[in-house]
Amino acid sequence: MSPELLDPERFGIPESEDNRPTRQSDCYALGMVIYEVGVFVNQFMVLNGRLTITQVLCGHHPYVEIQSNILVVSAITEGDRPMKPEGAKSLGFSNELWKTVELCWLEDRNARPGVEDIRSSLDEATAFWYRRMF
Repeated sequence: MSPELLDPERFGIPESEDNRPTRQSDCYALGMVIYEVGVFVNQFMVLNGRLTITQVLCGHHPYVEIQSNILVVSAITEGDRPMKPEGAKSLGFSNELWKTVELCWLEDRNARPGVEDIRSSLDEATAFWYRRMF
């Protein structure tokens, strides 16, 4: 969850908007999903004539190193964000895509990118994965 959903008061969210997902909070969550999903280029196969990805999760979720859910919430609201994964380029995290992920996690929810910007970055990442395959 985005920081403003976890602690609305701290981020100046009026009571009338408490705990209501927004496009900005969805953007934050999408950044976390993009982080968690890393495509291993060698894990493609053809199944029934269609190209299929056999493994999509990079193997760990955000904040895997923190053992307590309460401490995860604290880390998120304090502005701690996951580090760029080791071997990020081989997972499809170009510098441009990583920059987009970091923008999704901005504390200022109004500064987070829009859907079209994220889609463009994902299109570029997908092109990278396909170029690596062939």
